[in-house]
Amino acid sequence: MWHQVGQALLLLAWGGLPYFIWGFVIRILVTMHMTWLVNSAVHIWGNQPYASGDNSRNNPLVALLVFGDGWHNNHHAFEYSAAHGLEWWQVDFSYYLICCLERVGLAWDVRRPSLAAMAAKRRPAV
Repeated sequence: MWHQVGQALLLLAWGGLPYFIWGFVIRILVTMHMTWLVNSAVHIWGNQPYASGDNSRNNPLVALLVFGDGWHNNHHAFEYSAAHGLEWWQVDFSYYLICCLERVGLAWDVRRPSLAAMAAKRRPAV
């Protein structure tokens, strides 16, 4: 927590109240709300393409807002996967960043479920 206090004080010293408000308060507020959105909305609204043993769902709108975490059923079904968007059309900016880091050698052993694992957990279409 001390790094957060340090960051807040640095922003306040550097740019005064506007830097503190926009660089710290608003950023933390938005981050917390997006986290709570993932932990609530995508357990209520969306589809469940994979058996995960819970009520997690995929929600495209939430996925766009939180850089891919809205593909929450995918995440619960394959917890080890760096990719939450498992289909070509599921936008997952977090995974794209991980892929870039892997290409330059800053990330390794990046895991993604195999097609066989995905087929084994896929729920029948309703």
